Amino acid sequence: SPPHPLTPPLSSLYPALLLLLGCFLILPHGDFRQVEAVPRFWMGIAVMSLGFAGSWSIASIQPLWFWGITILTRLLLLPMYPGNDIWRYLWEGLIQTIGFNPYQMAPNAAELIPYRTAWWSQINHPDVTAIYPPIAQLGFRGLAAIDPTVLLFKAAFVSADLMICWLLSRRFGDRKTLLYAWNPLIIYAFAGGAHYDSWFLLPLVAAWFAVDRPPSSKKGDWLKSALLTGISVAIKWISLPILGFLVWRSFRKPITLAPLVLICGLLPLTLSVIPFCQGGECPLIPTESTFVSHGRSAEWIPYLVQLIWEPSKQANWIYAIPLGLVGLGLLWKTRSFLMFAESYLCALLMLSPIIQAWYFTWIIPFAVASRNLGTRLVSLSAFVYFALPYRQAMGNPDWHLTLSERLWLWLPFVLGSLWTWRYSANTRSPLSKNSSSLD
Repeated sequence: SPPHPLTPPLSSLYPALLLLLGCFLILPHGDFRQVEAVPRFWMGIAVMSLGFAGSWSIASIQPLWFWGITILTRLLLLPMYPGNDIWRYLWEGLIQTIGFNPYQMAPNAAELIPYRTAWWSQINHPDVTAIYPPIAQLGFRGLAAIDPTVLLFKAAFVSADLMICWLLSRRFGDRKTLLYAWNPLIIYAFAGGAHYDSWFLLPLVAAWFAVDRPPSSKKGDWLKSALLTGISVAIKWISLPILGFLVWRSFRKPITLAPLVLICGLLPLTLSVIPFCQGGECPLIPTESTFVSHGRSAEWIPYLVQLIWEPSKQANWIYAIPLGLVGLGLLWKTRSFLMFAESYLCALLMLSPIIQAWYFTWIIPFAVASRNLGTRLVSLSAFVYFALPYRQAMGNPDWHLTLSERLWLWLPFVLGSLWTWRYSANTRSPLSKNSSSLD
């Protein structure tokens, strides 16, 4: 007889309890400005990581337990002190409700001094104008108009996160979706750290499912996927090459499809940018910012390059060249949304000069299908990143990982991904499972 829904097997009970215990342990230690916060945070993350690793061996799980733990872990972390990105979200939403344009005025603008809040001093890079795309800005504005509080913003990010869980579980089942739903990096990034990346991932996952479906996609599916990808682009710029992939593949369809795919993909950005354009100018990216031009944080390939070519540290734009070449190669070789998106995002992470721990959440939904070992391992090793705020709390302003820290963070991802890709090349590819060709 089937097990009672209230009596889960031990294989799912122990991982669930460890995840919950880990959440309790990290809850009081989200303010990394305190010297003792990061070591205690790491202790709780270690417990959560044991629970997550234990979930890899779960053979089956009842929906009640899957959703119960998925929701409860996130609810537990809602009161946690957030990461410092949240203060910029709140600020840029708030000043929009007053009538100011965040793309034209940096937080330290003299005109905005009368509106500074109690948390204003925690905004990072206060001399830089907004970098988040227009739909994200409109989302910040909508939330700030209701109540400019951390809790409301967190609830919005977690809501999108849970919708991603729902989409993945519908497509791949609860057991496989544990890789996302019970992932400590996902749980912390959205519910604890209050990072908004779940907003752009939700339409991207929906776009993936709209077009990667057997036996073939219809015209309406292509347009729906392009529109959803366009929404993702207008929330976070990194989705733009994925839109390019859809346009490229649509050229193999009837001649009228590619222009329609392009129009649908660009429509969300085109419409959402209108409120921010003034005097014929739409300054969406602060290219004059030193953070954009040569900022560095926990990078991998750019770090290796600067070891042999020191001047590369002053020119982040050069990494757009190898990324573009990788993108062209993927356009030529890949045929499914899943294969392109996951491969491109992995390349982006390895080539990016600026890496934050929560950036690795971008590839986790796709690993539910690919079962990429590297993604599973980096979901744990990414927490090495928090050595950076730990050193700052101790009075050391150096924002660079040591070589050993960098190896601990990156090698699990690189070696695990290589193992998965090699296995895929020699057997039936996990990357192609549950996804279809777009031809």
